[in-house]
Amino acid sequence: MTTRIFAPGRPRRWTLENELWTLWLLFIGVHAFYGWVASWHPSVPFNDVTGVYRGWVESGFATGSFPGVQEAFVYPVGALGPMLLTNLIGPGEAYGLAWMIIVIVLDCIALWWLTMRQNSNASAGLRRAAAWWWLAFLVLLGPIALGRIDTLTVPIVLIALLEIRSRVRTSGFWLTIGAWFKVWPAAAFAGAFAIIERRWKLVQGALIACAVVLLPVMVFNGTDGLRNAFSFVTGQTGRGLQLESAAASVFLVLKSLGNSDYEVRFDYDILTQQISGPGVDLVGDVLTPLMFVMVLLLLALGFWWHRKGAGIARVFPALLLALVTSFIVFNKVGSPQFMTWLAPIIVLGLVWDGRRFAPLAWISLVIAGLTQYIYPWFYWTVVGAAPIGAFALFVRNALLVVLLVSAVLYMRPLKAARAVVAADAEPAATTDDEDASSEEGTLAN
Repeated sequence: MTTRIFAPGRPRRWTLENELWTLWLLFIGVHAFYGWVASWHPSVPFNDVTGVYRGWVESGFATGSFPGVQEAFVYPVGALGPMLLTNLIGPGEAYGLAWMIIVIVLDCIALWWLTMRQNSNASAGLRRAAAWWWLAFLVLLGPIALGRIDTLTVPIVLIALLEIRSRVRTSGFWLTIGAWFKVWPAAAFAGAFAIIERRWKLVQGALIACAVVLLPVMVFNGTDGLRNAFSFVTGQTGRGLQLESAAASVFLVLKSLGNSDYEVRFDYDILTQQISGPGVDLVGDVLTPLMFVMVLLLLALGFWWHRKGAGIARVFPALLLALVTSFIVFNKVGSPQFMTWLAPIIVLGLVWDGRRFAPLAWISLVIAGLTQYIYPWFYWTVVGAAPIGAFALFVRNALLVVLLVSAVLYMRPLKAARAVVAADAEPAATTDDEDASSEEGTLAN
């Protein structure tokens, strides 16, 4: 049964055409504005792009030794691809502008996929609402949303998730490509593997993606290249607790209240601020194993609750959100760009089940706003352990924990669904091949 989605009448002048024009102009304008801000802001939000990424590429061409191929790399080797492409488009001083061109093009492709590709079906209103949320999220998150390798994974994962039910193999391919840029899309792949019935097609897509990434590495450096391609797995195991991580924010609050046992210092090897003091190393040692345990537990819960009657469009976005948030909360690193990971998951939840997913979307907007307050505008208050900066960081990280818990609770089957499962010996399950509009219409009930 298809449920009609009732909405208030559209004002006469606010036509669909006007809405889309406004959305697109603001979307592109926000990218241009924050690109401009990054060009002069003293915190240098694009330093990773114009300094680190450009430096890796230029050094590689100068020495013939590229990270991830001829030497160890802090990122998965796939991240080298867009860095090289940026250098091809705009070498030297034009590197930052070339990066922004790539970001705008990819984000616009994702926005088109979200708002225009199925503009005439029943889900079009939900898709446009999700697009407006994405725009608001970018506005609140600020320039950091555009100036890291994480930025490029957002449109890739967004399109892959929107197509996960009709093009499983293709989605598996693009989620894996995203994971070869930055690891976090692997969480989305794992969630899909736990919930989507056609798992083998996901794996097929992943294998093809791995071949696309790794075969060129082997061509250029054989088995040594493979070793370097996977060096990111252990490359940062010895690092300390980054200042902005969820666990570190507790120690930073203690320092801001006058506890002199804790010290903030800059690590020149990995180019980040870290905190040291009593208990910090112990917490850092525990976090990574705890993250893996949490991920396995969430995957098991998602699989179990889906079997117990939680519809795929209810459990899948919530499971992904819980997994990705776990990657942030139980991480020794808490970089502000990690908040970009929330965007494609929230968009998927809003498209598939906007009314019930809306509270999680609102929490994410507050998280984005606090993140921009922390970096780049008032980062000095965090590094200096000023109370206002320390407490802003603590609240942001506490909201991430709230988001994690809320996502887990959201995964649970509704009482009505559990009753249906109990009554039927073989309940009717939503197949992976149903079109999005049918799923979204049903979930609007």
